[in-house]
Amino acid sequence: MSYAPDGGSPPPKLRMPENWPGLGGGPADVYIDHTRVRQILKGLRDELGTLRGRAPATMSATWSGPGTAGEVQGLTNVGPAETGPWEAAKYFGLNAEQAHEVLSGKYQLLIDRIEAMVSAVEQAVVNYEKGHTSSSA
Repeated sequence: MSYAPDGGSPPPKLRMPENWPGLGGGPADVYIDHTRVRQILKGLRDELGTLRGRAPATMSATWSGPGTAGEVQGLTNVGPAETGPWEAAKYFGLNAEQAHEVLSGKYQLLIDRIEAMVSAVEQAVVNYEKGHTSSSA
């Protein structure tokens, strides 16, 4: 077992199951249903819109429901003013304030990264279809 250069834990070994799609005899063994992939990506985009605070069709335009970036921003905004004036409460408030800043930013970054992944997969499907069409002509 080898360790990381900084002395940390060794990287985990990745073992793919032998029957993992695409590891077989070649491209003929792989089939991706692009229609289904697009449906899944649409569902992800819809959920991301909800997390960004876009109201579902059945809700009001000012909706900021559970899990939205706005809700996380609002409900985690606790600082020394909210926790109390005594020393322990003040320091707890400072810690909570710092956690709020990090959590809010990372939550938004997560949403942005998932959005970028969805866009990349959509483009991969388009590229695959273009390649398949031009090679089949």
